[in-house]
Amino acid sequence: MYTTEKKFPNGFESWQETHYEIVQAITIEWMKTEPQGKVKEMHDANGHCGLYQLAEKLTDTFEWHFIDTQWGVELDWFDEINSFIKLHLK
Repeated sequence: MYTTEKKFPNGFESWQETHYEIVQAITIEWMKTEPQGKVKEMHDANGHCGLYQLAEKLTDTFEWHFIDTQWGVELDWFDEINSFIKLHLK
């Protein structure tokens, strides 16, 4: 039996919420007539599975970067995830 242990630095719920927003942004870019940036690069290099890999990698990067952040006190989550997505999907 094959198993892996995935780390969720801020808990699974936080990871899942971040993943949803990133997948949504990737999907919006992919649905364009001519996708650009990382979405196009990953798809060209690795096919559709590349988009899964991109979503997981970006989710993990965001979650580790903002480990233990108190959202709404220190930073606004929506502002940060939107800025992160814009920067990393270029």
